[in-house]
Amino acid sequence: MTRRRKVADKPDVKVPKGVKTTDDLDRSPYRIKIGKKHDKALFRSMKGQGKRRYLFGYRVQQTATSMWVIERMLASYRPDVIIELGTGFGVLTAHFSVYGMFSDFDVEVISIDLTPSKMKDNIEAINGGQTQLLQRDIYDPETVKMLQDKLNKAKRPFILVDGKDPKSTEVNLYAKGLKEGVVMFAHDACLDGNKSIPWGFKESKIDWTLVNRLEPFYTWAVEGDTRLLCMVTKK
Repeated sequence: MTRRRKVADKPDVKVPKGVKTTDDLDRSPYRIKIGKKHDKALFRSMKGQGKRRYLFGYRVQQTATSMWVIERMLASYRPDVIIELGTGFGVLTAHFSVYGMFSDFDVEVISIDLTPSKMKDNIEAINGGQTQLLQRDIYDPETVKMLQDKLNKAKRPFILVDGKDPKSTEVNLYAKGLKEGVVMFAHDACLDGNKSIPWGFKESKIDWTLVNRLEPFYTWAVEGDTRLLCMVTKK
């Protein structure tokens, strides 16, 4: 029996003292381990492609559908401020930074998490100083106000909710203080009629007095048992 080899070292980063978190994800960027026989590494990569997805050669925690919908949103909406609640490995943050780098206008990217990505310095260098990976609690009142102010001042603001479970709590918290027309995507909304999953939330948990479904992205964004809940804030 062949033992599975580690593809990344554990990050030498500790959660700040006094901060509680149930997040046990390794913030190291995962890559396929290249061995002596590259065909076997490629086979393992393709065999696991349903569970493991890659971007820029690193593992990204989004589904292929989510990445396609997010990219369509970037292309058509062209946000000038992007807020990401939950950095994770940081690969999607890098994607947002590349988008900002290639845009013909300034794009500010802010990603928040309790545990920083090991790629922090590299990601922040992509977008000419316009990207920040901050180590903060997304429920801290000062953090909430700071991010809401950024979104409310932007011409084309976008916020991706992918922090603690259930994400519906974060949606309601942030949407309450946002102006009309802020595009908001949230992961892990359970499909109607499907059995709830531990990390998911039902759409009935969303305060629909604050947001509307955003079409056509809402219809497109099915991720299997869940959907990327695509919304826009209203008055």
